[in-house]
Amino acid sequence: MAAPAPTATDLADNRPFWQRLREDLAALARSPKELWVIFGIKFLESVAHFAVYTLLNVYLSEDLGYSDTQAGAITGTWLTAVSVVMFFSGFIADSMGIRRAMLTSVLSVLIGRGIMALTHDPILPVVGLAISTWGVASMIPTMTAAVRRYTNKDTVAFGFSLFYVVMNVGAFVAPVIVGSLRKWLKGGMDIAGSHLSTSQVIFSVATIATVLAAGLVLRLRPDAPVQGDKPKQNPLKIFGEVSKEKAFWGFMLFVTLLVLVRLIFQHAHQTWPKYTMRVIDKDFAWAWYWSLNPLMVILLTPFVTAVTRSLSAFWCIVGGSLVTAASVFFLVASSTVEAQVAFVITLSIGECIWSPRLYEYTAVVAPPGREASYMGLSQIPMFFAKPAVGWVSGWMLAAWCPETGERNPSLMWLVIGLTTLVGPLAIVFFRKFIERKGDDASLAKASA
Repeated sequence: MAAPAPTATDLADNRPFWQRLREDLAALARSPKELWVIFGIKFLESVAHFAVYTLLNVYLSEDLGYSDTQAGAITGTWLTAVSVVMFFSGFIADSMGIRRAMLTSVLSVLIGRGIMALTHDPILPVVGLAISTWGVASMIPTMTAAVRRYTNKDTVAFGFSLFYVVMNVGAFVAPVIVGSLRKWLKGGMDIAGSHLSTSQVIFSVATIATVLAAGLVLRLRPDAPVQGDKPKQNPLKIFGEVSKEKAFWGFMLFVTLLVLVRLIFQHAHQTWPKYTMRVIDKDFAWAWYWSLNPLMVILLTPFVTAVTRSLSAFWCIVGGSLVTAASVFFLVASSTVEAQVAFVITLSIGECIWSPRLYEYTAVVAPPGREASYMGLSQIPMFFAKPAVGWVSGWMLAAWCPETGERNPSLMWLVIGLTTLVGPLAIVFFRKFIERKGDDASLAKASA
């Protein structure tokens, strides 16, 4: 997708950088209060979700006794289920409306996480994980649609930038909680006559955060009609309409290729923790080191957005994803602590460039009232890719970085790195099939 020509607004905007940043953020501050409620829900849900997700693979092995392969298969299956449900949840969210969709989502994750926090049975936590699937899946398209609904052409870029920052504040807090409690409560703790493992204490914190998020959801007002919205329809009818839109298929090719970059984040949560514990030290504070990622995103994203706001979303996404892909090769070259830090820092810089613009791209390309559907449909490629990471991650660890025996972690990361790099290179190669003049116009208008 070629970069759009500068608009008259862009050419006339000679304001100093700091003035533009301050005035853009001031415009965002005047948004409806529902936008800020959504940001609060996003923060709490991010804390809860990343606390569970960051710990899940380790918990399945340490607490429940599953092998690397079994733990990877469970995680991969769950992530696949999330993608499948997200595909349908977008249509349902557009049909139900934001408030009702958020209520059903938060109830789902509250029940699921509560079960994981309280039971010692090896099967019931997996049941709780399954129950939480609907909530985890449906919150993403629903909240994305809400941000688009409560922003306008002057605030959409920073609206999604702040949305992404808020998510990463939660993602920063979560590994700090995980790392701290794993250090301070190695033996778990006794509460009301019951013994909770360290992982269960962490899941209890996630459950409390979800309760608070539920309180904020109740503060959302019923959806008011917005100009350009289509009447509420049956989810299947919405799917039929969306599938006939030409712009959607160019968008689908784009996100399909971008999946290869997004998978590095799956490896960071599923492969990287066990790898560091085996090649560096079993007590290596991987959660603390990973917290550099959300911290950098929190600090850098507003500035990156201000600098790139008038640039094509397409090329921002391509350039940032190349930087993210390059991060893996630090692990190919070395297994030192310094290499781990370089990996996280480089990955994070690339993420600041491309990831917020992908949310904006998805929401702006979608017709009014179909934002949740587009976000849900964008997860179809992840439906095929997530089980690959879950299952292949366990296999890779067992083959190239086992708990005991001969290891070759450089080869493991080389395979992962080359796979990741294919994504942005293929996007550039197929750009003529992805390009849509209408998309460029929409994005240029939204960023003006």
